Amino acid sequence: MTPKKTKSGKWRVTVYDYRDSTGKIHQKTFTAESRREVLRMASEYKDGPRIEDMTVGEAVGSYIDLKEAALSPSTVRGYRQIENNVFRTSRFGGMYISRLDTANVQQFVSGLAKDGKSPKTIRNIYGLLIAAIRMYRPEAVFTITLPAPRKPELYTPTTQQVGKLIDSIKGDRELYLVVLLCAFGPMRRSEACAIRYDDVDKDANTITVRRACVKDKVNKFVYKDLPKNYTSYRTIIYPSEVVDAIGRGFGYLVSKSSPDAISDRFKDALTRAGLPHFRLHDLRHYSASILHAIGIPDQYIMSRGGWKTDHVMKRVYRDTITDVEKEMNARINDYFSQALGE
Repeated sequence: MTPKKTKSGKWRVTVYDYRDSTGKIHQKTFTAESRREVLRMASEYKDGPRIEDMTVGEAVGSYIDLKEAALSPSTVRGYRQIENNVFRTSRFGGMYISRLDTANVQQFVSGLAKDGKSPKTIRNIYGLLIAAIRMYRPEAVFTITLPAPRKPELYTPTTQQVGKLIDSIKGDRELYLVVLLCAFGPMRRSEACAIRYDDVDKDANTITVRRACVKDKVNKFVYKDLPKNYTSYRTIIYPSEVVDAIGRGFGYLVSKSSPDAISDRFKDALTRAGLPHFRLHDLRHYSASILHAIGIPDQYIMSRGGWKTDHVMKRVYRDTITDVEKEMNARINDYFSQALGE
């Protein structure tokens, strides 16, 4: 932060402001009549504005800066996108946080809904906003009504469809292994793409999930180690056929492709196999639904899938799949038919 004298005789200094989601660095320039004055202006900005002078956009940006080292790369990337697309570009983002109250925050939230933002997106935006405001105005309390969440419309493939898919992709080794890990784990895409050969214990038929492959704040895929005290870090016992298919090797199972490239190849494989479109992540629904349908207790499904609580699993993942549902209904009807006959 070294001031420089301009040709006009004034003094100028440039201070780092923030880095956006593309990795571009933004700076703030101050100009004053004297060297002392320009240094004072820059120092005040660097140390942070006074609460009464801090805008919503500045509060959100400062919050992310302070929390960045403690957050996951994907979380930081999501926060930066919200900061740049919402709070840096809206009139609300230019409001002083000292003037925020329930009325103008509710107006902001309602405006997001009118603009067509989904309830989930609005909740993410509001969550970041409140976290930032509470850091600088901990006494602030807002009574806000958020849009009601929509029940997700998920597609859960059948066992027949999963089998047809697996048969059709055996020539694509990386995609084949990812599908096996997701369908019979269930692993997340980010976890399956971060498995190394030394995570596989062929004698015990186990695979340990130690890391995830996620995008950082500049949209570059990076490997993130999972904390050992978190439920996502787990060891899964797989069918021996899955472990045998992995074989032996070095490095990552998926070493030549990004998770996005795997998803693109997955879509193409569905089309070639004549299967309806569904996401790679829907194989996780399939696996959890099968486990539930065959009577596996919730705590074991949670442990195998890496869920911290059963809230998400019960709300989203415990759908019954079509072919298992038909089988169960047939068994129910057979029983009652026999009861009627007797």
